[in-house]
Amino acid sequence: MKSFEADLQSSDEESPVPDSDTCSGKELSELFKINAAPCWDVAASLKRTCGLHLSQSYDSTKLAVGLSRKTLQLYDVRETGEINLANGTLGQFESGIRGVRFFNGDPNSLLCCCERGDIFLYDVRTGTGPVHRFEDTSEGDKKTMTCCDINQNDRVLCASSEVQKNGDTFLLFFDVRQRKYLGCYWECHSDDITNVRFHPTNPDLVASGSVDGLVNLFNISHPTEDDALKYCFNVETAINSINWHSDPTGGRDVIACVTTTNDLHLYDVESQDCVAMFDRGSITQAMRRTSSIDCNVVGTHNYGNGSFFVLAGSNYNKGTDCLRTLKYDNKTLLPDRSFGGSKQIVRASVYNEKDRYLIVTGECGLLTLWKCDEEPEAVVTSASKGFKQKLLVSHRSKPY
Repeated sequence: MKSFEADLQSSDEESPVPDSDTCSGKELSELFKINAAPCWDVAASLKRTCGLHLSQSYDSTKLAVGLSRKTLQLYDVRETGEINLANGTLGQFESGIRGVRFFNGDPNSLLCCCERGDIFLYDVRTGTGPVHRFEDTSEGDKKTMTCCDINQNDRVLCASSEVQKNGDTFLLFFDVRQRKYLGCYWECHSDDITNVRFHPTNPDLVASGSVDGLVNLFNISHPTEDDALKYCFNVETAINSINWHSDPTGGRDVIACVTTTNDLHLYDVESQDCVAMFDRGSITQAMRRTSSIDCNVVGTHNYGNGSFFVLAGSNYNKGTDCLRTLKYDNKTLLPDRSFGGSKQIVRASVYNEKDRYLIVTGECGLLTLWKCDEEPEAVVTSASKGFKQKLLVSHRSKPY
């Protein structure tokens, strides 16, 4: 899992060969036909800090930022592209922030997951601190958190954990409306769970990725963890992040997985097949760069028209030389957009499908917004049942 607890340095300091473009500026402009300039830059702090987590409200008006200084900040996003600090700092925590997440249907409700086992719920209209704290103390000590997400109908919160003293890792579930702990899964991962993501439309489906190399897909409407586990994909290397997409040609669910070695794997959920795999070298080549050791795969985003893209950059020269997107099309990555004026190694990003702009943050603690006025051509392409109690005899009782 990527972190900023220690000083991060650009990999160009380890690379004997400077990273550069593999073709001329004219060829680049023909390949990356959209060359966007930054519309807005703002520093999250005057002190050295790194932006680690971003989340935007569904109405696009608010942006939450989790910083390496254990600070949660809230910003207003204007239609003009301006990003302005709102209400100062929402939270200052004793442990590192591991995730921030707005609700899907309420632009004023925000979750912040912290390393020491707390998930704080904020009403951002108040600016007076959290309105509730979710935690699991069913076995005594709180569990060390790594990530959190909320399902599509905003009823179930899931948080993931590192390996605990007893050797187990956990997916913890909470009822958001009743504000209570529901239970957990603890058998399907053997190492730190680095990412958890609910399906964008089905509130019962959630996927988790781990350092153990597994991506597990669960249907949480089932009464036990064994019944809930639908699929398991073995990536065979540690996983940094996962995301849900649709296959541009068939419309079927695809899980994108970015590894800690900056590779990208795509899995067809229905067939359980790996439909495409791009190693760091092939992504570097698609970006038209020379040094794969400097390639930084930030993540994947949906366009909103049935296709998706990969956001990647170069760590060389502290991230200022290259930030580009690659469009996924028929098991290939094609040059798409180039974002000029980047001033940092990017660690987190959000893409607004409706208003077509990209916001990033990273190792300099800057928030940068690029407007993408043109969009790629479109590709033709259950109510939650809640949790039930797990009723079986085991070494401990775990409700689901």
